Amino acid sequence: MSQNAKFLALFLLVAMGAASRCAQATNLTVNCDRHESLHKALRLLATTNPQGPNKITVLGDCKGNFVIQSMDRLTLFTNKGASITDRSNGSLAVLDIEDSHSVTVQGFTINGGAGGVQCGTASVCYLTGNTIEGGGVGVRRGSGAFLESNVIQDGGRGATVEDGSQMFSSNDVFQSNAAQGIVIGDGAYFVASNSSFLSNGVGIQAAASNLLLHGGTISGSIGNGMTMLAGSTVVFRDGATVIDNGGDGVHLEDASFAGFQSATVTGNLSGLDVNCAPQFTITHFVARTGGITNCVEPAIPAQARDSMK
Repeated sequence: MSQNAKFLALFLLVAMGAASRCAQATNLTVNCDRHESLHKALRLLATTNPQGPNKITVLGDCKGNFVIQSMDRLTLFTNKGASITDRSNGSLAVLDIEDSHSVTVQGFTINGGAGGVQCGTASVCYLTGNTIEGGGVGVRRGSGAFLESNVIQDGGRGATVEDGSQMFSSNDVFQSNAAQGIVIGDGAYFVASNSSFLSNGVGIQAAASNLLLHGGTISGSIGNGMTMLAGSTVVFRDGATVIDNGGDGVHLEDASFAGFQSATVTGNLSGLDVNCAPQFTITHFVARTGGITNCVEPAIPAQARDSMK
């Protein structure tokens, strides 16, 4: 029996099993090098078992632009270094996840596209151990993304989080992106633990948003390590490091706030490591950074100071 026939037979078995009243977990394997279709596998599961749980193990080098719409508890997995590459000449996302909950993408190289992975319309997405080249990650319209041990590189922006969305990043590397490593805006929330922003145009840019950085490094940016705009707030904890950036280490404007509970901000090339530009910026404990600053902090009563340690 040919590989295509085997794959079709497997589809039919899945469809027959899913017709039962209580759908069971479905596991499929798609080998793109054997011309098996990831599009067909996703369409089948969307029709027969959209609530999941479902798992697709992917092999080989896949080409296309894939929409995951209104599907829950779906895992796309590879432990063989499978890749997914844009076929739209940069007009569509490679993976577009919409109105879907608990979608996991693990182990892939994802190449190009208007976005490498888009997580939108109140979706919940888990990205683990991927290399995302060129297209970046977008989290929009009230969605939540949980990233662990990814490399996001060689794009315009590495990532964009906006429209009230949230991103939690752990041990990720955002590097060599021509514009920003990540942009957080429009009421978004970003938490990073030991993630690094290396050799981007600007490491992190935030506007009208909230950030919490546990450790990690921002270094080698062409411009500022971090640019805070439009009433944004950032807190540095656990020894975060902002060093050797081409502009300011941390640049604040427009009523933005930076709190340095534990951070090193030194050796940035503009001459100011923490720059309080007009208007109405605020910092706390900027002296702890060890860097050069023009920020002026009012004296804090001892009781309030102790409560912030």
